[in-house]
Amino acid sequence: MQAIITQGVEYQQLLEDMRALIRFELAKAQPVGTTSLAADELLTVPQAAALLDVCVATVHEWKRRGVMKYTKIGGRAYLKRADVLSAGTQQQRTSKPARPKGKPPA
Repeated sequence: MQAIITQGVEYQQLLEDMRALIRFELAKAQPVGTTSLAADELLTVPQAAALLDVCVATVHEWKRRGVMKYTKIGGRAYLKRADVLSAGTQQQRTSKPARPKGKPPA
């Protein structure tokens, strides 16, 4: 085991130097470009459906119509997170008007 000699160094100075060293090492160790990696993350169809809060059949329909770009790997369809989120903002749900009370359905 190695010994560290702190003779002639004030405690506050040693503490500041250690903090600066730790900050430097942490900044150097953090991965660069994590936002681009998250956008390129591949999702399965059920994951994409859960992210958009729609059913799986809707995602398959959007794939079929070309609304969502997808990649097939090993017989499975994968979608990029960025493509899923952009397609989700393009598609708007429509609401049906409520049926008047007391009238039977047509």
